[in-house]
Amino acid sequence: MGVAVRYRADMSWWNRLTALFKRETTDVAEGLASAGRALDEELARKERELAATPGERIDMILEEQDAEDARFRELTDRALGEGDTGSGDSEPAPGGELDTPS
Repeated sequence: MGVAVRYRADMSWWNRLTALFKRETTDVAEGLASAGRALDEELARKERELAATPGERIDMILEEQDAEDARFRELTDRALGEGDTGSGDSEPAPGGELDTPS
């Protein structure tokens, strides 16, 4: 998302370099803020896990497994072509190959 900047002919290499750093500062700041939020969320999740009772922890583990199972099913369906591909025209034949009109 860089912004085109015109350099004046009389700008020294140092001025051009500092101008580049000033432009990139915003991108770096946004990236660091995003990383900080992700780390805060992960730390909060770990703290909840540590504070949980054994029964609550088992429930958390089961929820995580259900989420991973759903993700695995989605990926499997996509890999096997059973998910919504957008066309909806062709369906696998009983032999496993797609019916194609001749």
